Amino acid sequence: MATRTRRFVVGLNRLAHPFTQAHLTMSGPFDIDCSPPTAELLEVAKNELRETPEVRAAAIEELRKLLKASDLSFPDDDEFLLIYLRPTKFYPESALKLMRNVAEFNKTHKDLLHNLMPADCKDVFVEHGLINIFTNRDQSGRRLMVVHMGELWNTKQVTEDQIFRALYTIQKLAVLEAATQINGAVVIYDFKGMGMGHVSAMSTSGAKRLLTFIQEACPLRMKAVHFVNEPMIFNMVWKLFKPFVKEKLNKRMFFHGEKMAKLHEHIHKEFLPANYGGSLPALTYGGKDWYPAAEKHIDFIKKWNTCGFK
Repeated sequence: MATRTRRFVVGLNRLAHPFTQAHLTMSGPFDIDCSPPTAELLEVAKNELRETPEVRAAAIEELRKLLKASDLSFPDDDEFLLIYLRPTKFYPESALKLMRNVAEFNKTHKDLLHNLMPADCKDVFVEHGLINIFTNRDQSGRRLMVVHMGELWNTKQVTEDQIFRALYTIQKLAVLEAATQINGAVVIYDFKGMGMGHVSAMSTSGAKRLLTFIQEACPLRMKAVHFVNEPMIFNMVWKLFKPFVKEKLNKRMFFHGEKMAKLHEHIHKEFLPANYGGSLPALTYGGKDWYPAAEKHIDFIKKWNTCGFK
């Protein structure tokens, strides 16, 4: 661990943010929040993403023109184009580049991603509970997700490919939420109970695929990635990932070990469950509770699956 830089920006996330506890809870305990952005959210979008009604309208029109003149095949309704414009701060050329990256990524990994549906990942969510999304957001309105890469991961039953397919499916649902498009997402990787069997189940190609996805082909604002409960052998895992981590993401990666107080410097304990030293009750729900939400949005997932080249 000594070879890795540990970055702890004390109090950074304690800056004022126009969100109250009432705005940080979903419309239902396990719902995808498809409500339109509130005035508060639009103010954040204006300050952080340059979004105003005028900029939004002009960017949508320009991106639609660029898309039509390209070799890409994507839905071009306003709502779909916003998915790509918000993370690129309403620069149409950048949004088109992101679309191209997504098309290239899907083409490269066609064997895993072509026509991928929630049912193809159901076991990962329902039977194994390796991925969980918190029902609350954090103090900055960001979505929170935890991925268990240790004792909960039965490597004989679930491969790293299956975990990636599940993560990719979650992304398809997250982009439906205006609040997540604007505020972004935070991921916690929990390595509690990791052993050599888990290390052996990971590959350089899998690490490269995941990081290419996060950094180049995911239309979400990835605000931070936190690693917790890393054992000493995590150094072996980090060696797989480190060569593919670019500077921007590197600045947003934090290693905490078992020191949850360090995690709380980024995610306030009021928004974390007791599992991570927070003041909320320990988690009693998981992927099995969230899975029905995916089934409710099959039409959108089918629409997403049409994205690619003409």
